[in-house]
Amino acid sequence: MVYDIYTAVAIQPEIKLVEKRADIMKNLKRCLELVDAAPQVQPSAKEGFEGNWAPIKLVSFPEFFIQGHEGHWSYDHYVNEVLIELDGEEMKLLADKAREHKIFIAGCILERDPDWIDDGYFFNTHFVMDPTGVVIHKYRKLTVATHYELAVSPHDVYDKYVEMYGSDLSAFFPVTDTEIGKIGTITCMDGHFPETARALGIQGAEVILHPLLTDPQMSEPQSIWQSMNKMRAWENVAYLIGASWGGIYGGLRPKNFAPGKSMIVNYNGVVTAYADHAGEGIISSVINLEELRRRRTDPSRNFPTLLRNDIYRKIYENDIYKPNQFLNESPRTRKARDPFETIKDFIDKGIYIKPEKTPDYLK
Repeated sequence: MVYDIYTAVAIQPEIKLVEKRADIMKNLKRCLELVDAAPQVQPSAKEGFEGNWAPIKLVSFPEFFIQGHEGHWSYDHYVNEVLIELDGEEMKLLADKAREHKIFIAGCILERDPDWIDDGYFFNTHFVMDPTGVVIHKYRKLTVATHYELAVSPHDVYDKYVEMYGSDLSAFFPVTDTEIGKIGTITCMDGHFPETARALGIQGAEVILHPLLTDPQMSEPQSIWQSMNKMRAWENVAYLIGASWGGIYGGLRPKNFAPGKSMIVNYNGVVTAYADHAGEGIISSVINLEELRRRRTDPSRNFPTLLRNDIYRKIYENDIYKPNQFLNESPRTRKARDPFETIKDFIDKGIYIKPEKTPDYLK
């Protein structure tokens, strides 16, 4: 069945950081309970997921929703305690829940891929699971947070990635056509780069999933998260769903490092659902695909159709952040990811002006 109107849900869980692998199941158990609770937040909902004027068909979870994340964890801790596989027990339980309620479930996992782990690589993977429990969409986070993560980007292993998956735009930024519209995904840090969402918009993505940022960028006076999500929806004439943490426990970061603020934005850049609080939460909003598709036939402010790529290509003629940096180098440290050489290059070329007090690492 094809749905032209349905309800999307963003779930905002409180997460325990994974000290031992058993903690993953504790997080997952609560997330599955929150899926069961989702109809309670749907306007005019009958009991259950189906049978409503706009039935719940999509449930989106934030980044690290069952594994947590601590920026001080070692590489070995990830490998031994945190990583999971797309065909593992955790994903099978999510698949059972998708089948039970006949819904799509999306979220992000730190993925152990047998094709990559022997070389020391793991990915921050955003998946979408269909109502039969099959993973139909898989995106590996391109812009990993160099100050915080040890996952590798496809860009860090570019040549091998292209050899395995091809070099088309869709190999890096997939858009999946489903019964609830064309879905694309970006993750956290990706949202700072309009190119990531544009890569989805130019392929026709109608719903963009963009989970999680952290404070101070989510609260006043910055409110970067809110501005970012509104712009990514507006400039691509698409819906955007941004699921966030309600709190984290067990690490060095403060409990409200990500203080809630899950949000859903429509294609006009208008926030239609917002969790203006920390703690657990569930928000929902109607996705009207027919209305979106009609809007896309309007030439006014139809930004993806106004791209002057022959000029914009000049911005991207030269590489900046270098590819393939981990094909022949260990990905075990965060320092290896920092863009020190690029910053030096910007200064040497006069793009950045060198400050009078230059940090030692730039001398």
